[in-house]
Amino acid sequence: MHLHDDALALLALGEEPTAEEAAHLEACDRCRAEVTSYGRVVRAARSTGTIDASVPPPQVWENIHSSLGLGPDVRRNPLEETPSAADPTSPAAPSSTRAVRNTAGKHPETPAGPPVEAPVSLDGKRRRRSTGWLAAAAVAALIAGAATWGVVRSLPPQPEVLASTALQPLPSYSDEGTATVDQLPDGERELVVTASSSQAEGYREVWLISPDITSMVSLGTMDGREARFRIPAGLDLSAYPIVDISDEPLDGNPEHSGNSILRGQLQL
Repeated sequence: MHLHDDALALLALGEEPTAEEAAHLEACDRCRAEVTSYGRVVRAARSTGTIDASVPPPQVWENIHSSLGLGPDVRRNPLEETPSAADPTSPAAPSSTRAVRNTAGKHPETPAGPPVEAPVSLDGKRRRRSTGWLAAAAVAALIAGAATWGVVRSLPPQPEVLASTALQPLPSYSDEGTATVDQLPDGERELVVTASSSQAEGYREVWLISPDITSMVSLGTMDGREARFRIPAGLDLSAYPIVDISDEPLDGNPEHSGNSILRGQLQL
């Protein structure tokens, strides 16, 4: 049995463990690792000088309250410092325990009737149950934000789309497809071709063709429904804007078979 997430979050925020929790952490590698992991996020957030993970800004609690649809009895930020009910000068103290003062500075008379017991404050465990889920939510938000930032920073640079077109089927075919030219981070260009089907009588070959269909360049064969081809560095795409997928027989002839499955012209 492991410690509840509420307890782990509060320990990461700096709360002293109970005797039972300390004994469990001593024997449980998993829970110690969780507290350490949460603690790193809390320390990172506090080190910015703009976020206090132990007392999140009021809008954090307002957003949590709104998202969870909580009632007005838990609207107040439970981590805010509140006047103690035992303080007789506090406006929050019950009227039965509030001292009565007069302008002459005399002590008030003791009211008749049985003494009224002062309200008993919640012990640590009950307070933990009432605020633990909020603390856990704050830590979870920090962890999610840190993880998202880490993932975004680790993503490789995305290619720039230079041109694209829809590929239309030629007579006797019903396939659909797309062709996109990407500018890669290393400066090279890549043609990404997709097709709704991979069927062919022979094998499929991808070509770049001139507008007058008098010259063409083969980029390679296509397996499956998507293929990527590096475009030769010196090739002028404006001179070869037509993307063509052909059905080639296994006859050893490197020329275009004249049997095209899909074709489209890049919008350069």
